[in-house]
Amino acid sequence: MSDAGLKLIPSWAMELHAIAIAVLDEEGRVVESNRGFLAITAEAKAEGAGVRLTKPDRVVLSQAEVGLDGKVYTGAIVLAAASDGWGILSGSIYHTGSGWLLAAEVGVSAYQQLNGVIERLGRELEDTERTLARRNQALQKALEEIETLKCQDALTGLANRRSLDDRITEEIGRWERYRRPLGLILMEMDDFGGVNENYGREVGDELLHHVATVITHSVRTTDLAARYGGLEFAMLLPETNEMGALIVAERLRMDLEGQFILPMTRPLTASFGVAMLLPGESRQELYARAGRAVGHSKKNGRNCVTMAGVISECDQLYRVAPQSTQGTGENV
Repeated sequence: MSDAGLKLIPSWAMELHAIAIAVLDEEGRVVESNRGFLAITAEAKAEGAGVRLTKPDRVVLSQAEVGLDGKVYTGAIVLAAASDGWGILSGSIYHTGSGWLLAAEVGVSAYQQLNGVIERLGRELEDTERTLARRNQALQKALEEIETLKCQDALTGLANRRSLDDRITEEIGRWERYRRPLGLILMEMDDFGGVNENYGREVGDELLHHVATVITHSVRTTDLAARYGGLEFAMLLPETNEMGALIVAERLRMDLEGQFILPMTRPLTASFGVAMLLPGESRQELYARAGRAVGHSKKNGRNCVTMAGVISECDQLYRVAPQSTQGTGENV
């Protein structure tokens, strides 16, 4: 019930002898008590930690009307220690956010003090429970952030391979139900190894982050952009036919080609492979065909787009006119 290191009974109330105070969990078990309560349990030859509420019944308490001060019961209170039942002096039980607060006068002289003690305890218990609520909210937020990081590439901020795998599996299931087209684009940066060698790893990381930004601007919010590997990126395009996927890949190819970033003296380029999901095809088979198309682009001069066929001989290169860095695309 209580947070580690966080006491529900404040220190000033822990030292009271004339008033017995205990915090009970939802099952009626004593989880915290002050000196007055421990003195009573010692007289009954029981340990406070082994004590459980037996009267009033917890069901009765849960159904009782809650007063403005949180009080749900006043009268005789019976606790059980092992198999023996025994009573303490009359007292009251108050409802808290996560259990019960018991308070009883050990002697008649304590009666006048009891109301003031309970009022102060109630205020401090509310403060403690608010602190617990804030901690729980902070913990929940941290867990959500951790879950997000598990699905995100740390360098680029794009989805990672795990997230891509999960999404493709979902989209394949949707394709099997509705037969809507599903496209996958894989791209691999061309000659990027020289960037790290010539300019350093830090510059290389900055360029990859920039590439991720360009990719993000090239896809829709319903698409998924991911870092597939070290120099490889992927775009999953639901509800996109073959021509639409080719247009996305070619537009991205041209956007990258037009990026001149210092200290580099040449534009960024990449080789692309486009594959459309085929009937009965698995995620691994879709990856393999798109990857094969990327390899076809690299063998044919890089900085181009290849549409994957069912077999390697059917792969079709899509690129700009030879000896030109601008122009409209044409099938070769």
